[in-house]
Amino acid sequence: MGCAASATRPATDSATHQGSYTLVGIGPGDADLLTARALEAIRRADLVFCKSDIKEKLADYVTFQGKQVLDGYGVLFRYYGTDCAQLPEKQRTWHNRSCEQFHQQQDEFVAIVRQAVQAGKHVVLLSSGDPTIYGPDMWSIKALGDLDPAVVPGLSALNAANAALQAGLGEVIITAPFQRAGRMDTIAQLAVHERATMVIFMPRDMPELIARLGRAYPPDTHVAIVIQAGQFGRQQVVMGTVGDIGSRLGDKDITLSLVYVGKALANAQAPPARAASPSGRGRFYLVGMGPGDADLATLRATEVIKKADLIFASGKLQHRYAALLAGKKVLDGYGRLFPFYGKACAQVTPAERANERMSCEAYHQKQAEFEFLVRQAVAEGQTVAMLDSGDPLIYGPCAWSLTALRDLAIEVVPGLSCFNAANAALRAGVTEGRNSHSVLLASGWSVEEMAVHQSTMVIFTMRKEFKHFIDQLSKHYPADTPVAIVSSAGYAAKEKVLQGTLGGILHQLGPEKQPFEYLLYVGDFLADGGKVAH
Repeated sequence: MGCAASATRPATDSATHQGSYTLVGIGPGDADLLTARALEAIRRADLVFCKSDIKEKLADYVTFQGKQVLDGYGVLFRYYGTDCAQLPEKQRTWHNRSCEQFHQQQDEFVAIVRQAVQAGKHVVLLSSGDPTIYGPDMWSIKALGDLDPAVVPGLSALNAANAALQAGLGEVIITAPFQRAGRMDTIAQLAVHERATMVIFMPRDMPELIARLGRAYPPDTHVAIVIQAGQFGRQQVVMGTVGDIGSRLGDKDITLSLVYVGKALANAQAPPARAASPSGRGRFYLVGMGPGDADLATLRATEVIKKADLIFASGKLQHRYAALLAGKKVLDGYGRLFPFYGKACAQVTPAERANERMSCEAYHQKQAEFEFLVRQAVAEGQTVAMLDSGDPLIYGPCAWSLTALRDLAIEVVPGLSCFNAANAALRAGVTEGRNSHSVLLASGWSVEEMAVHQSTMVIFTMRKEFKHFIDQLSKHYPADTPVAIVSSAGYAAKEKVLQGTLGGILHQLGPEKQPFEYLLYVGDFLADGGKVAH
């Protein structure tokens, strides 16, 4: 892919110094949800900005001896880039700190980082979850853009909560409980997409949110609330409907919760975290291995592989993790088996058959083979792992296995989605749009339907014709809307970003054919910083 862009990055003096600044996503919950890439970035750092509780959490994996560690510089995004004098008096204070105090601490942080980088030091700021999704630290990437900063992707609470629910979600609407006049992406407006799953981040007033859901959805719509996602011993899942979720929730502490709404939750299993296997029987793991290079797998994923007796993995994953899989019993050929699952072959149309590489009957036979092999191994007390690229529950081809094997002891190990990795490549907060703070994860069928909101949209292209998407988007977004193509997200050697506008991207791209692994981003969050090209 060509790397021409509609704008250029500020000049950088990176050639004159050997230091660096990196914003490191460390994931939600437990320390073993850290990726190997994040761990390496922390280990090589000379200066680490992090909270004391994060330092304590990571102590089993990282020694901070010999490093300078600074606390007190988290959540400084407020008022960044804002002229305090232009704000009404009542808006100039947030959590007992004034706009001027925020600016002072932002300036302190930037000065410390610049001095360290110019001295040849490696500086990291540890940010919980995925820093690009409602993260409080992306302002630092803008402030230090001339240092050519990097972002290491981290698991979002979304990825961890998906694993807790054990349900394939399909289209996903990521939003927060904002209520602002003139927006086209309110909860009520987004609720019209019945086939999509809405995920609402970190509500503070749960009764008020439940009341809003009651006005937007039928009372029998499925709802799940995931509390403290990724934290062993504290994670909880409360399931119900729009009509009864309030009574089911009771007086539970909803700190750090995500609220899911939609039909896909009908298949959610949400077993207790790491529930014990029946005596003498094994366990089945669906393991998200992340996209791109091997170092984007989590520490938890690698530990599951080490203890597994039987592993299902594609040839591509076997090559990527050859050293880790050495000596293991590994079977290929059971990855993409979701077509026609649960559907009688007599009901399959000729058009549906024509779109697949095998017949319905062949898929059913292969699904039965896989299920037999897993059940046999688990009955013998073995640990079985199915490895899947990315987040296995966001357009994952192996999610069907959770339904087929739901009577077994199952655990889903969350993985980075290519969405998380591509966000990091863009070096921009995808939820920080000027006119929208929602993100719509869409595939072929839903692009035009969802484009009416003019929200940030991330399109999982799945071999669809690129021009087709541009034509659909152009019906609803202005021609000057920023767009970006991220290909091979997570692969350090071949990851590419092309940025332009909706009206000009086809001309920029030219005749070059896109690889399978690319995402298309649309939204004005791209207009304020972020990576233009590399």
